[in-house]
Amino acid sequence: MSREANQVASALGALPELAPETQKELERLAKTPYFDLPKVQGCHTYLEECRLGNACSRIVGDSGVGKTVAAKAYVRRLKSISTNEYAVYVLLPPNCTPKGVYEEVLKALGFTYTKGNISLLRNRARQTLTSRKVSVLLFDEANHLKRDALGEMQYLEEAEVVKSIVLIGTDRLDALICQDEQVQRRYPRYQYGRVLSAELKDLVELWEATVIRFPVASSLTAKKPFSLIESATGRCIGKMDELLRRAARKALIEGESKISYERLQEVAAQF
Repeated sequence: MSREANQVASALGALPELAPETQKELERLAKTPYFDLPKVQGCHTYLEECRLGNACSRIVGDSGVGKTVAAKAYVRRLKSISTNEYAVYVLLPPNCTPKGVYEEVLKALGFTYTKGNISLLRNRARQTLTSRKVSVLLFDEANHLKRDALGEMQYLEEAEVVKSIVLIGTDRLDALICQDEQVQRRYPRYQYGRVLSAELKDLVELWEATVIRFPVASSLTAKKPFSLIESATGRCIGKMDELLRRAARKALIEGESKISYERLQEVAAQF
């Protein structure tokens, strides 16, 4: 297999080198942008209400609507305005067990060694969360939780380790939580939905002007390209961002000064 790979590589030759200016632009476009959009502001207001009211909740929305970016931005905002309380973002793996919950919490807190039985991990997480004044835990991809892992969320809440626990996920999280009426009451639902068509058009215009920033206008809000963007992304902000930045990177590599409709079609076909 390695011999065949060497033969193919030799036949094709070296990859073309990019100009330093192009490489710099590609690096810029690789960074996920963030804007304090009304949709995000509303979510942050809700999270603050939960923190100040010592309340738990769940944030539910389709993949790609921007839940993760909003959660991470809230962590940064709370850190910038408060020296007394902090929020921690935790990404949960598939089929997350009770032990896995504490392993991921400790990783999010900066621990590189997370071995031990669940009792040891639970105590270590509790002590660290308390000493570091963590008031909010945001569990992303909470739909990955095993049913018995929800009991650990109840422990953290009832033991007053943190003020607020927020579970973030897709409608599969609803299916998990609604299996237990008591858990359902403890985690009221906040819908993080898709944007309206008019809102999406404003966002596409914003992205073209401040994120893409090509020397020649791509006119992405014109009827034909915008219809393609809306159809391919389902009006999800995260998908829109990924589509436009991928199309921009592809155009740059091809030496183009704007995103053509044909280039947009190529990338949209991958969504």
